[in-house]
Formats: sequence, structure tokens, C-alpha cells
Amino acid sequence: MTDVTEDQLDPEVPDGWDHLPSADDEATPLENVEEDDQRPDGSVIPLIAGSWGDLALVLGLCATALIALKVSGHGAPFSAVWWALALAAMWWLVAAGVLVTVRQATPGMLLAGVRFEETVPPNRVAPVLLVGLVMCATLGLPAAIGPMGWPLTAAAGTGVTSAARDLQ
Repeated sequence: MTDVTEDQLDPEVPDGWDHLPSADDEATPLENVEEDDQRPDGSVIPLIAGSWGDLALVLGLCATALIALKVSGHGAPFSAVWWALALAAMWWLVAAGVLVTVRQATPGMLLAGVRFEETVPPNRVAPVLLVGLVMCATLGLPAAIGPMGWPLTAAAGTGVTSAARDLQ
């Protein structure tokens, strides 16, 4: 290994470049950087997370129904999987319908911090729920294709926004 002499050091390297600032030091703001440059453009992660949240709710409800069948003494609960899945989907549809109307989001969207920009009109709640179920069943992949949030935007007639920023 060779030793580096002082005349070989680059003079443009600032002193203390290899030390992290302490927690007591005041953070220096970034200069000449606009707000839009600080975050990735069009992140689809919150939309996919919302779909996965809805899927987790449906599967959790399905598992709860199967456990309830087993605990209550009904034979093999796995023969009732389709019944439990239909029951969970119906519960999700009712809960999501209420939440889309009141809170402007499905349960999974609320968990992911995503909501509609404006109130969803009553005649568009059913298409939003259908798109929500399709995105739930496909793990949110339709949101990854095309413009950001296009399935939900098309169904609701209004844009989709995240707690962090606008997704359109």
C-alpha cells in the first residue's frame, strides 16, 4: 500500500468531508434546488401500497371468517374459502363505499396516505369500487402502467393525491 503525500491531495476537497454533522448542528438548506427537483416525479408506490392495503384487509377478513367457522365447530373451513372471500369482498365494498363518500379514499388508500383531490360524485362511487377491487386483485399493477393514478382518476373523475404531493 502506498502512502499519500500532501502534495497529492486534491485542494478542492473541503476539510471535514468525511465527518457527519452532529445532531446539534443546524442543517443548511439546499441552494438553487426547486421543490419539484427534490422528489421523484410520479411515484407510483403510494398507489400500489393502497392496493396492497386493500388486499391485506380483504384477506384478513377472509381469514377471520374461516377462523370463526373453525372455532364455532363447523367441519373443514377451507371448503368455505369462496364463501369467506365473498363475505370479505362484500364487507370491503360497504366499508370502501362509505369511506370513498366520506373520506375520499378506500381503506387501503387511507393506510397509504392517498386520497382523491375532490369529493367523488355519488354516480361514480360504484366504478371507483370496481377499480379498487381490480387493483386489489392485481396487486396494484394497473397503476404502474400509463399516467399516474389513471385507473382511479378515470373512475372517480377527479385526481389522486398523496399526503406528500400530487400524483398526477
